[in-house]
Amino acid sequence: MKLKEIASITNGTVKGNEETNIERFEFNSKRITDNTLFIPLKGRRDGHDFIEDAARRGAAATLSEKNLNTSIPTVLVKNTMEAFKKIAIHRRKTFNGKVVGITGSVGKTTTKELLTHVLSRFLTVHSNIESYNNLLGVVHTLANLKNCDIYIQEIGTNSPGEVAALSEIVKPHISIVTAVEPGHLEGFGNFNNLLKEKLSILKSAEIKIAPSHLIESKNALTFGKNGTAEIIEAQFLPHETQFTVRIDNNLVKGRVQIPGKGILNAVLITLLVGKILNIPPEEIIKIVETFKPPKWRMDIINLGNITLIRDYYNANPASMKNAIEVLSLYKTPKVAILGEMLELGKHAEDLHKQIGKYLSEKGVEEAILFGENSIFYLSNFNGKGYHFKDREEFLSFIKNFNFNGKTVLIKGSRGNRLEEVETIIRERFQ
Repeated sequence: MKLKEIASITNGTVKGNEETNIERFEFNSKRITDNTLFIPLKGRRDGHDFIEDAARRGAAATLSEKNLNTSIPTVLVKNTMEAFKKIAIHRRKTFNGKVVGITGSVGKTTTKELLTHVLSRFLTVHSNIESYNNLLGVVHTLANLKNCDIYIQEIGTNSPGEVAALSEIVKPHISIVTAVEPGHLEGFGNFNNLLKEKLSILKSAEIKIAPSHLIESKNALTFGKNGTAEIIEAQFLPHETQFTVRIDNNLVKGRVQIPGKGILNAVLITLLVGKILNIPPEEIIKIVETFKPPKWRMDIINLGNITLIRDYYNANPASMKNAIEVLSLYKTPKVAILGEMLELGKHAEDLHKQIGKYLSEKGVEEAILFGENSIFYLSNFNGKGYHFKDREEFLSFIKNFNFNGKTVLIKGSRGNRLEEVETIIRERFQ
């Protein structure tokens, strides 16, 4: 795309060579590569301050709201974020492949990654990187969308109307709801509002996929009890999950190298998308067996004489229970290092107390807890509990705690930054 085309799409004005060729769009100056248009956004820091840094890193041109003297060609626009959005919408209009949109309280990224892993064996697939599922993430992914057979996009939300707004940009042909569980309740007030928000992705889609208990099967492909696809039986082992699935009237056995119930919805959804695309379920199951979990999601490693369960990308009550259930599969002494679950609003105390009870029910002997609301885990926990509000005290405790011979779960919301805990444990036991 030439710079003059971008100016036309964004109602901007070119300063410099309007024939400059653009192949990528990037708002992070550290991720600049050749033929990239830098998008300076205003947030905690003003991206305009990084235009020259982007130029030094090889940016071909930049957008700008300010009439600056830059060393690279510039497209002057009123609002860089709105201009970025216009580029994304233009790319969606010109995209000829199928589009899959995924939302849900849990399992969005894992489902996206499993779908990408499986479908890429049969078709060309493009999906959002990491968890690029908010407005900026969607816009970035769409703007950089290459020609392919299928584009898969996560759609997240923490406020009413966000799923509908992002769906209007993405315009999925196939819309998927992975699950609806308590989470982000602070922004929605109650569960019914959250449910309405998640299901809004289905309204304009040609094909709908959702849990069988949330939607009538005559209007959609469903998964779960009596759905189009359901798990007939499952065996949960420390390092894998074995299952028998029914899809339509066919029974298929398989396994996936991820423990816990959480992965099973992603498997069912993948089989249903395969059904839409006429991919035999037996072929899908073979590829599912080679799937590895996304970063910081139910990833299990051995360090010296301890087993580390890394599942700390995010946390809500459903994903927390799944992680604790996986921890309970181990016969060695069990330690749960838990951060608080954020954005639960007035429901925070009760939901944390429920998790404390679940820790006891699942035989967890020790719990190391961080964050203000994590104190409520202790209310119903019968084991040894250690609670910290101060981060330095918490990390210092981790440095000296006896983990020898134990299985250790690390789980919490992103705001807890529990990757630092893993770093400390690695330094001690690797």
